[in-house]
Amino acid sequence: MAPINTDKEKIEEVLTRSVEQIYPTKQALEELLSSGRQIKVYVGIDPTADYVHLGHSTNYLVLERLHHLGHKIIVLVGDFTAMIGDPSDKTAARAPLSRKEVAHNLQSFKGQIGKILDFENENNPIDFVFNSTWLSKLDFGKLVELASNFTVQQMLERDMFEKRMRENKPLYVHEFFYPLLQGYDSVALEVDLEVGGTDQTFNMLAGRTLVRRYRKREKFVLTTTLLV
Repeated sequence: MAPINTDKEKIEEVLTRSVEQIYPTKQALEELLSSGRQIKVYVGIDPTADYVHLGHSTNYLVLERLHHLGHKIIVLVGDFTAMIGDPSDKTAARAPLSRKEVAHNLQSFKGQIGKILDFENENNPIDFVFNSTWLSKLDFGKLVELASNFTVQQMLERDMFEKRMRENKPLYVHEFFYPLLQGYDSVALEVDLEVGGTDQTFNMLAGRTLVRRYRKREKFVLTTTLLV
C-alpha cells in the first residue's frame, strides 16, 4: 500500500480547488483524509461518447490529487447503466447504448483520461472496473428492495423530470432505475468517497443513502465545478 500523505495544505487543495459541495461536510471529510488511513475513492463514467467532455476534467484532476496523497482510486465504467441511459440533466429520455458502442467508446475514453490519471503507477495502481460485474446479477427482488429506500416524490423532485412533466413529455419508469443502480455501485465497491459533477448529485447521494443502509457507515460525496 502506498504511504498516505496527510499534509494539511495538500488536503485543503483537494477539498477546495474546483469543489462545489461536500456531503455531509467538508470538516468530516478533512478529518478522514487527515487520519492516515487509505480511503477508497471512485468516479463513475458512462461511456456514452468516445471523448471526454472538457467540463468533466475537474473530476479527474481531483482524483489525481487524491492519488498523489496515496489513496486508492477506482474508475468505474457504467457499461451496464449505459444500456439504460442516464436521465441526468436531460429533457428527453436518453437512448441506451449497445454493448458494441460501449466497448468502442471506452477504448477512446480510457486513453484520454490516462493523460491525467497515472494508470502505470505500480505502487498504487488505479483500478478500472465495470458495473456489469454485479449489476447483471441483480434479481428483481433485489431491485424492489433497493427501490424501497426512495419515494416517487424524491424522484420527481429532480429538475429534469419536473420539466418534462410540465412540458407533457414522456417520463419512463426505467429512468427511475438509474439512480438506484448507480447508488448500488457504491455499496458493491465499498467506497469511502465518490467524486462527480454537480449534474450527478442526486445519483451520488442515492449511493450515500444505500451505503448507510447496507454498510452501516458514511459515504462521502464531493461534487466538482463543471467547466463550460
